[in-house]
Amino acid sequence: MENLEKKFTVWLLTRKFARNLEEAQAFAKAVVEGNCSEEIASQMAESNRSNMDVMMEIGKVTPEKIVPFMQGKLELAQKCIVFWEEHVKDTNAIFFRRKYEENYGSYD
Repeated sequence: MENLEKKFTVWLLTRKFARNLEEAQAFAKAVVEGNCSEEIASQMAESNRSNMDVMMEIGKVTPEKIVPFMQGKLELAQKCIVFWEEHVKDTNAIFFRRKYEENYGSYD
């Protein structure tokens, strides 16, 4: 998938797994590359410590639990993005594309 890092960044933002674009970019880069440093894992945990969706799935949010959680979310994001690229008139696809274009320009 082209531009997976950027697309995952936008997906993280829209799902509120990151507080801002810069944070989402750092998280996406680490997860896509499979290289989550302790610092990034701690930031991910801190950002999601009060995220009810995360807490419901993994319990107490720790750096050790958040990394595999985010890796699973990357797999889900890829499935969603593929679907949205195939079904461009889907409401979620439209919102995703708009958010992407707000942050990165034209959707490629």
